[in-house]
Amino acid sequence: MLDRLADLLPWPGRARRFDVSGAPADVLLQGSFVLRGLGAVISRLDLDGGTLEARLAVGGVLRLRVEADDDRSHVAIDVQGRDWGGVARVLARELTQAGSA
Repeated sequence: MLDRLADLLPWPGRARRFDVSGAPADVLLQGSFVLRGLGAVISRLDLDGGTLEARLAVGGVLRLRVEADDDRSHVAIDVQGRDWGGVARVLARELTQAGSA
């Protein structure tokens, strides 16, 4: 219950951080597919720099940053503005499930 409330509240500097298996480029491409399926518009995708920026359908701007570390990738998802649809939460869940498969 509190997780759902936290997703609705504007909380600057709050980023979701987790690790997944796979290369950063693969994680970014998977993230772009998930975000487009959720109605977001990809405004910037930098596979070399490990970053993605998307405008959410209702809300703010989502930034995805992925860094390589041996056979894992460190992922950070940050939303500037409101994430009314819980897109960051859904994206984190999808990337975690894809990375564990």
